[in-house]
Amino acid sequence: MPTQAVWQQIDELACEALYDELSLENKPGLVCPSSNGSHTDMNHLTFINSINSLKGYFSTLSQFGHDDRPFDDLKNMGIYQEAKMREATKNINTHKGAIFNLGFVCAAIGRCIQAEIPLTAKNICEQLVDRWQFDLTTRLQREPDSHGQKMFKKYGITGAIEMVSNGFEIILTDVLPCFYDTIYSTRDFEKASMQSLMTLISVLSDTNIVWRGGIKDLENAQVLAKQFLQAGGVHQSDWRQKVSNINQYFIHNNLSPGGSADLLAVTIFFYKVENEFNYPI
Repeated sequence: MPTQAVWQQIDELACEALYDELSLENKPGLVCPSSNGSHTDMNHLTFINSINSLKGYFSTLSQFGHDDRPFDDLKNMGIYQEAKMREATKNINTHKGAIFNLGFVCAAIGRCIQAEIPLTAKNICEQLVDRWQFDLTTRLQREPDSHGQKMFKKYGITGAIEMVSNGFEIILTDVLPCFYDTIYSTRDFEKASMQSLMTLISVLSDTNIVWRGGIKDLENAQVLAKQFLQAGGVHQSDWRQKVSNINQYFIHNNLSPGGSADLLAVTIFFYKVENEFNYPI
């Protein structure tokens, strides 16, 4: 049986990943330490308060996964945690995506520990699919008035439930390799994070962008991110200025890639878990 210290370490790494995502400056349209991005109802402190309210949740979900607790236990803990978050943020939705995404990742980590499987992103995602894909796709009530469901009905764009139930395919195939490639070539965590975020914006059908703008705005955002990457991304000498220009475009058009931000936090978390736990990778 793993010690409490293991669950605590997982919890700390998950919260660290959220802090790292929040701390990344100049993210297009997103809240960071120096800017509220395209948001008028939330700021850096709102997110700090939100992350603080999440402490302990990821430890609990890891143990739930380890103990193979019923799906409803995981779901109900997520609902409880969202209420706790909203209390800390005065009812602003800062980390609903993280509660769902990272919560199930932590539960899958618990499954890996129980089965004595090395903690790699690939193994964690396989456990996630094997254990919870059916429940996620058939047993979660989809709120018809949610942003995600409205975007699905209007444009056929899928959201967080599909992303999690399919084991974060986009992260395993595109984003985590991008993070590793960039950090190995630059030795710079900020550059690896920004390159990964731009990769996410370039390929993800981000429901937050579509909700705040429209399908054309999503296409424009993806084109801007692709152009940045094709020109060399963070390997350009003036990459900060180019990111700043994209940020100004997002703010001017009231766009915020919140789904991409959520998945950046998951990517960073995978990176931390793979490197912090002494398993063969």
